[in-house]
Amino acid sequence: MTSVAAVCNRALSKIGDEAVVLSLDDETKAARYCKALYADTRDFVLRSYPWRFALKRYVLAPLKDRPPFGYSRQFALPSDCLRVWKVAGCDRYQVEGRRVLADGDVFSFTGISRIEDATQFDPMFVEALALRLAAELAVPLAASVALKENLVKEYQQFVQQAKTASAMEGAQDVCSPLGWLEARN
Repeated sequence: MTSVAAVCNRALSKIGDEAVVLSLDDETKAARYCKALYADTRDFVLRSYPWRFALKRYVLAPLKDRPPFGYSRQFALPSDCLRVWKVAGCDRYQVEGRRVLADGDVFSFTGISRIEDATQFDPMFVEALALRLAAELAVPLAASVALKENLVKEYQQFVQQAKTASAMEGAQDVCSPLGWLEARN
């Protein structure tokens, strides 16, 4: 079972720091930096890719106020929504700040939600988060820009691997052979 401290310790080990964080409230330099950087880094990694464990379906009702032009309705994004990913039943929309502008009486979409409970994290996400957090910690704790650059590259390569693994978990397209008559159409 993963915890926030476990993710931080994994990140610290990647920069060669021997400190162990039991809690983000520890009175150590490593814990203070982990506490300052963890939540923003977690949200960055969540938002950067539609991790399947963080996908959530939303159906929004329109706000009373209408946009001044361009769209007929506006919708407030829920506080836990980090990104609109796939929209259902709407061809045209625009995200502006924490609002979505669209035409229609409802706005339905699959989005990336903020997951704060580390026990719900996918193991590949944990590794990606640890790599990104390590990159953020490299300069203040290890005083190494080169280490940060290497960790960012490693993070990017790992996310590519995660995308490949995730693609295999989704609905697979099934191609059924067509007869010669159907193929011509």
